Amino acid sequence: MIKHTVRLIVASALLCNVAFAQSVDDGKKFYYYEKYVSAKDALEKAVAAKPDDVEAVYWLGQTLIEMRDTAGAKAVFQKALQAKGSDPLLLVGIGQVELMEKKTNEARQRFETAISLTKGKDIGILNAVGHANAATAEGDAKYAIEKLTLATQVKRFKEADVYINLGDAQRRLMDGGAAVTAYQNAFGLDPKLAEAKYKVGKIYVTQGPDQANIFLKNFEEAVTIDPAYAPAYYDMYSYWYSRDVNKARDYFAKYKANTDFTPSVEAEEISLVYASGDFKGAIAKADEKLQKDGDKADVKLYRTKAYAYDKLGDSVNALQNMETFLAKASPDIILPDNYVKMAEISAKFPDKVAQADEYFNKVISMDTVVANKVNYAKAASDMYKKLNDRGKSAEWLTKILTYKPDYGKTELFYAGFENFYGEKYVTADSIATLYKTKYPDDVQGYYLAFRSKWSADTAALSSGIPSVEPVEDAKKLIELAETDKQKYKQSLLVAYGFMAGYYANNLKDYPAAVTYLDKILEVDPGNADAQANKEVLQKAINKPQQKSTAPAAKKTAGAK
Repeated sequence: MIKHTVRLIVASALLCNVAFAQSVDDGKKFYYYEKYVSAKDALEKAVAAKPDDVEAVYWLGQTLIEMRDTAGAKAVFQKALQAKGSDPLLLVGIGQVELMEKKTNEARQRFETAISLTKGKDIGILNAVGHANAATAEGDAKYAIEKLTLATQVKRFKEADVYINLGDAQRRLMDGGAAVTAYQNAFGLDPKLAEAKYKVGKIYVTQGPDQANIFLKNFEEAVTIDPAYAPAYYDMYSYWYSRDVNKARDYFAKYKANTDFTPSVEAEEISLVYASGDFKGAIAKADEKLQKDGDKADVKLYRTKAYAYDKLGDSVNALQNMETFLAKASPDIILPDNYVKMAEISAKFPDKVAQADEYFNKVISMDTVVANKVNYAKAASDMYKKLNDRGKSAEWLTKILTYKPDYGKTELFYAGFENFYGEKYVTADSIATLYKTKYPDDVQGYYLAFRSKWSADTAALSSGIPSVEPVEDAKKLIELAETDKQKYKQSLLVAYGFMAGYYANNLKDYPAAVTYLDKILEVDPGNADAQANKEVLQKAINKPQQKSTAPAAKKTAGAK
C-alpha cells in the first residue's frame, strides 16, 4: 500500500512538472505570436505554480514590457531576485527595465555581471542581453551586436532567435542590408520561423511604398510558412487600409482570428467602418465603445472619430478628438499620417496655423526615408496652396531641396516657380541659378531666372522700362527655346516682349526692338499689341530727328 502511494505521488509530481513545462512553453509561444494577453495568463499561472522558475519569471517580465507595464515587469523581476539572488537571466531582465528607466550605467553593470557569471559562454544570456539593448530605445545597439555576435561563436550554436535579435540591432543602426542578412540566417537555421520572413519585409516597409512588391511578398511568405502568424496579417491589413478596403477587411479578419481580442483589436475593427466610408457610423460605434469602457477604452477610437469628423467637414470636433488622441497615445501608436492630419486640421483655424508647421516638422524629423520626407513636404505645400498661401507653400517645396540632395529638374521647377508665384523673387532666382548650373541647356532655368529678376525690379515694373538684370537670361532663354518654337511658344512671347521693350525704352534701338516684335508675329501672327507697337516704332525709325522723343513701346501681349 505504501509503495502504491509513493508511485501515485511521483506520478502526480511528474504530471505537475509536465503541466508546468507546457504552461511556460505555451506562454513563450503566445509571446512569439504577439498574443500578450494569453502569454500573460499562461506565464502568471506558471510563476504561481513554481515561483522560483527563472525562465517563467523572465518571460512574464518580457510579456509585461510588451504590454507597456514596465512597473509590473520591474516588480516581477525584483521579487524573483529577492528569492533567487543574482541569477544571470533575472539580472538581464531587471537591467532591461533599468534601460527603460534611463539608468544606463546600472543596466550595463547588470548585463556585464550576468555575462561574467556565465563566463561569456551562455547563449541564452548573451541573447537576452542583445535583446534588451536592441528592443529598448535607450539600449546600445552596438553593444547588442557585440554580444549577439559572441553568442554565434559559442560551440554548437544553433539558436535562430539570436539572429533575429541581431537583425533588430542592425535595424537600430539603420543598416538594413546587415539586418536582412541576419534575418535570412535565422531562417536558414529554422525554415519554419515566419518571424524571419516578416522582419525582412519590415525592412522594406521603411523604404517606402515603392517597395510594396517586396515587403508584401515577404509577409505572404510568412503566413504561408505559418498561417497563425498574426503580425504579418496586421501589416498587410495596414497596407491595404487606405488602398483597398475589401482586401484590408480580409486581412483583418485573419489577423483577428489569430490574435487576442483586445480593446485595441476592437478599435481597429471600428476604424474599418470609417475606411468603408461610413463616417457617421464609425463615430457612433466609437462613442458607444468609449462610453462603455471609459478610461479603459482604446485611444485609437479618438483617432477614428477625428478622421471621420474631418471627412464630414466638422473641423471643431476633428481637432478636439485629434488633440485627445495625441495627448493620450503612446508614441508607438501614433502614425506619421496622424501628424499630417493634425497639421491639416490645425491649419483650418487662424490661431493654430503656426502649429501646422510644427506637426509637419515633427513627422519629417521622425522619418529617416528621404522619399517620405519629400512626400510630407509636398503635403505641407499642397495644404498651404489650398489656403491660398503660396509663400508658405513655396517654403515647403524649397525644403525638399535640402531633404533630397540629389534633387532633379522636377524639384527645382516646382520649388522655383512656387517661390515665383509666392512673390519670393530672390529665392526663386537663387533656385534658378541652381537649375542653370545643373542643367545649362534647359530652357526652364533661364525662364525662371529671367522672370524672377524682372518681377523683382519693382521700379522697372512701375515705370514700364525694363532693367538690365534679366537681359542675359532672356537672351539665353530665346537661344535655347528657338530650337522648338511651338513647344516654347508662350515662353518666347514673354521673352520677345521683354526684349522689344528693353531695346525700345532703354537703348532707344528701335530697329532691334522691331526685330523682336517681328519674332512675336512669327509665332503669333494675330498678336495685335505686337503689330501696333511695331507700327509706332516703324514711324519713329522713319523720322530719325524725332527718335529721342518717340513714345515708349507699349507692353506686348505675353509681356508681364
